[in-house]
Amino acid sequence: MSALTGFFAYQVDRTMHSPRRLKVLIIALALITAAGMALLFQSAPDSIRYGGATILTATPAAVCPGETFTFPVDVVIEDGNSVSRVTEGWCRADGICPKALQEPVYYLNFVTGIEVNTTATRTAPTTLTPGEWELRHCNETHSNNRINVACYAVPITIKDCTP
Repeated sequence: MSALTGFFAYQVDRTMHSPRRLKVLIIALALITAAGMALLFQSAPDSIRYGGATILTATPAAVCPGETFTFPVDVVIEDGNSVSRVTEGWCRADGICPKALQEPVYYLNFVTGIEVNTTATRTAPTTLTPGEWELRHCNETHSNNRINVACYAVPITIKDCTP
């Protein structure tokens, strides 16, 4: 046994029999593990992101039920070989999202990354009551053993257009 190996064996034996050294070692290993996990999750890029704000502006900002409105959408899918699960629906300003106003879930497959800057058009359902509503859109992307969720909301005022 070399002198260096003997020295390390002696230090390990002293550490195992010293409560203070053992606590310091455990704390140091916990800190190193926490820092490593933080760096790992910070450095993971987003699979999908919507550019700009998560609250988008509708044009016009107030519509009657059944009328259409538009809003700008900037979306970037960074990873190819991914599957996106898209959900969209209407929610009241108080956060209640009636099940009847949720669109069916649909899936999109991406072989390569893509960037889209466009104007989206939607029609306010005829069943919406007058008041403040939000169109909420979420995209859950699965790629490279990661799940990334990106959402946006479009606040809209539904006018009382009854004759």
